[in-house]
Amino acid sequence: PQLTNNFTLTMAISASEAHYIIESCLTDLRIDGRSKCEHRPYTITNRSTHTKTSQSANAPAFILSNGSSRIHLPGSTTDVVCSVKADLVHPSPSKPNQGILELNVDLSLCGGGGTLEASAGSGGAQKRRRQQREEESQITSLLQRLILPHAVNHESLVVWPGKYVWRLSIDVMVLRCDGCVLDASSIAIREALQNTKLPKVQAVMEKGNDDANNGGSASKNDLLVDGDHHKAVLPCGAEDCPLVITVSVLSSPPSATDAVTSTTGSKRYKSIAIIDARTEEEACASTRVCVTVDTNGMVCGVHTLGGGGAGMEEEGEQGGAGGSSMPISMLGEVVTTASMAAKNLYTKLDRDRQVVKDVSSTDNDCGYGYLLKNHFLIQ
Repeated sequence: PQLTNNFTLTMAISASEAHYIIESCLTDLRIDGRSKCEHRPYTITNRSTHTKTSQSANAPAFILSNGSSRIHLPGSTTDVVCSVKADLVHPSPSKPNQGILELNVDLSLCGGGGTLEASAGSGGAQKRRRQQREEESQITSLLQRLILPHAVNHESLVVWPGKYVWRLSIDVMVLRCDGCVLDASSIAIREALQNTKLPKVQAVMEKGNDDANNGGSASKNDLLVDGDHHKAVLPCGAEDCPLVITVSVLSSPPSATDAVTSTTGSKRYKSIAIIDARTEEEACASTRVCVTVDTNGMVCGVHTLGGGGAGMEEEGEQGGAGGSSMPISMLGEVVTTASMAAKNLYTKLDRDRQVVKDVSSTDNDCGYGYLLKNHFLIQ
């Protein structure tokens, strides 16, 4: 299985398999035993600690990162790594009193361009590379619109108004993916930002001396950077970074015997909304709705993706719920499902983070501080 430009994994699935998967979801007992609003048991490893679900040792951050995280699903093919690097730069002329956030997604190790068969010669390789770049651009654009405007307080990244601000460069590398790449990436971004440390920087404005004996070597305006890691702070607002919840809508065509007809005589589809869909479930989804929800339960953004809809094409052409559509009555259920899933996920992440904080407070020889001896590498 490989990524397609709809951010799902292409795989051969028969009509009988699709029917089994959809009927399992309709009974609220999915093929892996989960309910419709249940996430998979992800392992979250950040720069200095790990969640209680992880069995690995404490992992330090990348040596050139101010913060990092890894989202891994044991026993599956999901592995996402995120790195955050902070630089002092001049602000944008259009937004002189706001910091800068940049995002880049890399699918080079994930096997992008899975919809194209490998062919002899350079033509097939060029097509795969081109499609991979398109996929990276689309995922990056979506995450920029859904997460970055609400990731941190942009005004708090200003060090010297109009002159110097923090630029946070967020790099997401998808090593492997087993469905819901946007969800896993958003968790990785949130965890990396919440483990990002910015050194204390103070703007120093000297009056200067016009005496020619100075030789002009002394600067009137300068920045004083404190390299002590213990005095570093988190980006303001990182704790409120939203998460993306992808709700997949699966619809089953009504049978000839128990079909429920409307007043117009058209058949109604049985539909259900699930979260954190696996590869097989995404292949059966008629449509997918990406909902960004913050810690207060407010919706920050919505985007609709096309689904696989295995075995639904013929019914979709006849005006049913196939293809990339869903019944209008499902809108309320989609929003409710996303809100419930986000609330449960925030609760679990915060609980695990508190447990990790209590454990790591007694361990001084781990993480970024140990790697650089409690000091930032200042260049």
